[in-house]
Amino acid sequence: MKTLRKQEVAIQAANEFKVGDQIEVGKYTATCQKVTRKGALFLLDQYLDEPFKMNRENTNEGGYEASDLRTELQKNSILEIFDSVRGMMVPFKNGDLLRIPYAEEFFGDDDDYEPSGKKQWALMKDRKNRIAIREGEAYEWGWLQNKVKNSSANFALVNSRGHANSATASNSSGVRPLFRLG
Repeated sequence: MKTLRKQEVAIQAANEFKVGDQIEVGKYTATCQKVTRKGALFLLDQYLDEPFKMNRENTNEGGYEASDLRTELQKNSILEIFDSVRGMMVPFKNGDLLRIPYAEEFFGDDDDYEPSGKKQWALMKDRKNRIAIREGEAYEWGWLQNKVKNSSANFALVNSRGHANSATASNSSGVRPLFRLG
């Protein structure tokens, strides 16, 4: 018989994290998705309390890097949620402390989206790990970074059943920030 046991462990350094480790971040939980030389990547298990638009205007021009959502995630009102781990957070290549996942990190390669070169996280091979809720709401759709090929307005989403989908940038959807601890 296999038994899964959750047990509290004191972590002294970020290189001690393992895929599947879960931490508390304010009122949320986050699960380690990947460990690299630069640190451990954690994804919130729930969506933030409010849905966000990728862009106020219905466009995907400039992709996630130029999006209103990226700007929102760097504001103090969002970053303060992460105060309990802020001292360990390592910025991504673009200097951001938070980002949203790429479609490939959730689903592997998908020809419908502009590629990022990322690989699917092991935990995301199980569809239940791609599904999330926002407090007080039913299962919800959530934004992913990739633009939809041959579209001037759509971005990738994970739908409420954990499958790949898309929506126009001005729609409001769930956001599960990703951060790196080092």
